[in-house]
Amino acid sequence: MQMLEKKSAVDLTDLAIGIVVLGIVVSVGATILINVRDTNTENTTAYNLADDAATGIAEYGNWFKIIVIVGVAAVVLSLIFMAFGRNSGGGMQY
Repeated sequence: MQMLEKKSAVDLTDLAIGIVVLGIVVSVGATILINVRDTNTENTTAYNLADDAATGIAEYGNWFKIIVIVGVAAVVLSLIFMAFGRNSGGGMQY
C-alpha cells in the first residue's frame, strides 16, 4: 500500500517567514539609527540624516499592520480562486 501525502492548498510559511524577517530588520535598523543619531551632536549632517531615517522607519512601522492584512487577504483570495477555479476549460460550461 502506497501512502499519499496531502499537499497544503497554500503554503503559509513564506508569508510568515517574510513578516518575521521584515519585523526583525526594521527593529534592528531603527535601533542602529537611533544609536547613530544619539552619538552625534544636534544639527550636524550625520545627526539630521540619522534622525530623518529613524523617522522614516517609524513611519514604515505604522504601515506594518496594513502590510500584514494585505498579505493575509492575498492568501484568502488565492484559496477562494483555487476552490472555485477548478474548471479546466475556458469560459462557462452549461
